[in-house]
Amino acid sequence: MSPVSRFLSLALLALVGCERGPAPGHAVVDFRHTREPVKTPVAAWKADGVSAEELKQRLEEMSPALRERYQTLEQKREYVEGVARFELLVQEAIARGLHDDPEVVASTKRALVSRLMRSQLDEARPPVSDAEVAAWYDSHQEDYVRPEQVRLSHVFLAAPKADAARGEAARVKAEKLLAEAKALPPKDFTAFGRLARAHSEEPRTQPLDGDLRYRSLEELGRDFGPEVAEAARGLVASGPGALSGVVRTEAGLHVLQLTGHQAALNLTLEDVREQISNRLAQEKRTRAWAELLAGLEQRAGFSVDAATLSRVHVDVSTPMRPPSGPPPGTIPAPTPSAPPPSVSLERP
Repeated sequence: MSPVSRFLSLALLALVGCERGPAPGHAVVDFRHTREPVKTPVAAWKADGVSAEELKQRLEEMSPALRERYQTLEQKREYVEGVARFELLVQEAIARGLHDDPEVVASTKRALVSRLMRSQLDEARPPVSDAEVAAWYDSHQEDYVRPEQVRLSHVFLAAPKADAARGEAARVKAEKLLAEAKALPPKDFTAFGRLARAHSEEPRTQPLDGDLRYRSLEELGRDFGPEVAEAARGLVASGPGALSGVVRTEAGLHVLQLTGHQAALNLTLEDVREQISNRLAQEKRTRAWAELLAGLEQRAGFSVDAATLSRVHVDVSTPMRPPSGPPPGTIPAPTPSAPPPSVSLERP
């Protein structure tokens, strides 16, 4: 083949390669500062530069306080020189082949994935209808409308009112247990729980260290007697850790400790419309992200060889090696949604 034919063949191959685009995993990136011809340059270098229009726009994007730093010619020169020197450093790094450095490639990959996420999830944000918001509100009423609730622990001694002798013996023991409870640190719920586990005679709550869980005052009255509900109402003002006296009910005697309190909630749909809408939008974002990942895996023919993977030994006893390069990228998760309104619990 003659030199001319060889040259034409190579040129044709290059042209075909350009038409087909870069190979998978490769990309052509334009690192110039300005991709259009600079019409009114205030600074120029190697077919690139900063235009007066760009400088004006950049300055207007600054806060008024920051703009005060660029009033004189020398101050503006300093800013423009900083921009130009940065771009010249970029070009020098490219000339030295640093754009293919693993650390640079890893940082670029992370920036690309972050930009893809914004494009996929933020710029194509799925709408949330009023009907969807109302349906969520209706199906989660307990998050938005609920009565006042208290959490109690108790030591219960069985002593029906009809059994006077047993009732007197139980009262003496209950007074002694109340004195022991008062000697404990006010918010040492664990210590009170040990007291309940050792002495309580209520079979449902004794294994739970006397914990009654959160209940409304109505539920307390129904399940343990109106006297317990009334005592709980009186403890709320003193806060968690407060102790009742000995409370007599039809079934027996209680020593109560308040461990938590939740104020009543009565939030209407309008009160929480924006919050619910944001939550549903976030759920749609999360689903869209998962669908994108699944589609990419399917189109790429992604698979995992479980047999080979299982043979990769992980030895936790060997010392840590120096890094051989930047760590591989990991999949970012969409920003988590805000939780529904709730009152913090004083006791876990």
